[in-house]
Parts: sequence; structure tokens; C-alpha cells
Amino acid sequence: MVPDAPLPAEEVERIAADAALLCGIPAPTGHEGQRAQAVLERLRELGLEPASDAVGNVVCRVGPPGPALALCAHLDTVFPSLEPQPAVRDGARLGGPGVGDNALGLAALLAVARALAADPPTGPVLLVATVGEEGLGDLRGVTHLLDAEPVRALVAIEGHGVDSLAVGAVASARVRVTCSGPGGHSWSDQGRPSAIHALVSAAERILAAAPPAVANVGVIEGGTAVNAIAERASLVLDLRHVDPALVEQALGRIERAARTAPVAGIATAVEVVGRRPGGDGTVSAALVELAREARDAVGLEAAEEHPASTDANAAIGRGIPALGVGVSRGEDAHTEREWIAVPPIAYGAAALLGLVRRADERIPV
Repeated sequence: MVPDAPLPAEEVERIAADAALLCGIPAPTGHEGQRAQAVLERLRELGLEPASDAVGNVVCRVGPPGPALALCAHLDTVFPSLEPQPAVRDGARLGGPGVGDNALGLAALLAVARALAADPPTGPVLLVATVGEEGLGDLRGVTHLLDAEPVRALVAIEGHGVDSLAVGAVASARVRVTCSGPGGHSWSDQGRPSAIHALVSAAERILAAAPPAVANVGVIEGGTAVNAIAERASLVLDLRHVDPALVEQALGRIERAARTAPVAGIATAVEVVGRRPGGDGTVSAALVELAREARDAVGLEAAEEHPASTDANAAIGRGIPALGVGVSRGEDAHTEREWIAVPPIAYGAAALLGLVRRADERIPV
């Protein structure tokens, strides 16, 4: 049965409670195991049969065998700490690092699991909590899923973004540039080339070479002491555009710019450390129409539709229909001030469930 109303208050509170609990379990990229176990245990409590796969995803099939509708919510966060950082409820807000990205997405996945356990789908559905979605995780979890399982369509679930639909995939490449030199003492070896000085100079040339692709230097590290000439320094660059060809062209320009070092005695290495496929999402047109219907049925206004970077990228890159959906509203994602609003969950989670039911009925197996 396709739901056509917002979720009741008790279910909204249950989703918020799950989000708060999961937010308090640290899950840096590459260290998602504890949070994955919590998701797995909750799926088992519903009488389902989840399992951990070879890369650490939690995968739970509901319905018959065959090419499945995959519902994916990523486990990892951008925060490197392994210390618990519990979510805090303040009236209609729930705050905490990663609460919307993506503890709430996982909680919504569990809400769909409850609905499907009570009223199973007619076709195969995979409920998947994925590893390696953020940063240099390079979509490791969803890529393994698509290698291992036949998937007919994919929905990436995020906590933020209830007023939008992620239609199409933003292509990206992550690049590490490393400068190295002889190093030395800042006074007695004055005049020797510094890897840090060379890297700063290279960064200016790199950023100038990127357009029309969008570039961001997200990490810079290097050096050993304030009074030491740096032997090594590196930066990690995020490069994006909706057109994958423009990302590839920018990569070539950036490599040339980085290697054009004006500092004698400095060696420069350029390494691509991550890629995400892109695409305009044309293959997803039927799935997007179902998402529009589901939103309208529960009273949500028409969504802003735009390309994004989610687990859906991996599917779109293979020609599999996919899109990303959000569950609520909030702000300050990827900061420790992150928060989400609880009331909109009633609409976002209901629209998600409505999309699942419609896709189960109308996306061919």
C-alpha cells in the first residue's frame, strides 16, 4: 500500500531517537564498524536477516530474489574523531556532528525497514548501510554493492535536503600534490628550498588552472617544526563539475601547473586518490517522476532538482536509474554545529516510503 499522508508523531519520534543514538556512535570513514553493528542489530530486531559484506556494508534483502531496488544510507561521517559525540535535543531541533549527514538518513532507512517488515514488497528490495561515502572513501561501499548485487534502481538517502531531489551526479576527482626537498635548519641552512613554500606557490597555480571545474583545497599538511625548513608538504584537492569531461581536462591542467615548480631542488608528485563518476541522470527519469508523485501525495511542495554527489553517483555512472532524497531540513552540515529539524521528518520519511512503494510496483525487475 502506498502511503499518502505524513507519518504519525510516534514514528517521527522513533526516527529522531534512532538518529540521536546513531549520531553518538563515531563512524569516521574507514572506521564504520561500531555504527554498522548498531544498524545490523536493529534490523535483526525486526525479524529481518541482515549481513555484513566483504567491505563492511550492512546489507539486508527484503522480498524475493532478483535485481533489486537498493536503498542506501551511508554510515560514515567527515569527522575523524573516534570519541562519541552525542546528539542533543533542543525542542524541535536535534543537533550533533553528523546528525543529518548521515545519522538521520540511517534512521530513515530503519523506518523503511520497519514498514517493509510489516508489509513486504512485491519485488526485491535491498536495504544497505554503506561504508566509504565521504571524502576519500571514494564510494567504496556502494561500488562493492553494485559489483556484488544486481540492482535495478538505487535511492541514496540523506538526512538533509527534504526540499530537493538529487537528480544527476556531479563528477569529482580528488588529487594529492606532494612537494619534497632537502630540508634543514631555518638559520644555518638558510637559502635551501622549502617544500611548504613550494607547495603554497603551486596551490595558487593549481587553483588558477581548475576553472570551469570547481576546486577546493581541503587539506594542507607538512613540516616538522617552526625552525625547520620543511622537507615535505602536501595538499589534497577536491575537483568537481557536472560534466565529467571537464573534470578530466582540469586534471591535466592541474598536473602541468603543479609540476611547473619555480623552486629549484623541489620534487613534486601528483596522485589521483579518488574519483566519482558523473552523469546527467537521464536514465533516472522514471524514478524521478515517482519521487515527485510521492512528495505531492504527502503534501510536500515541488522540490528543487539539481545534480549532487551521493552514493547515487556510482549507479548513474553504470547507467542504473538512481537519485538522492533528503528526510528533513537543517544547517551546518560537515561542522560540529550541525542540526536538523524534527517535524519535517514526518513528511520526508513518508515521501521516502511512498517512493519505495511506487518504485516496487512500477520499476521493472
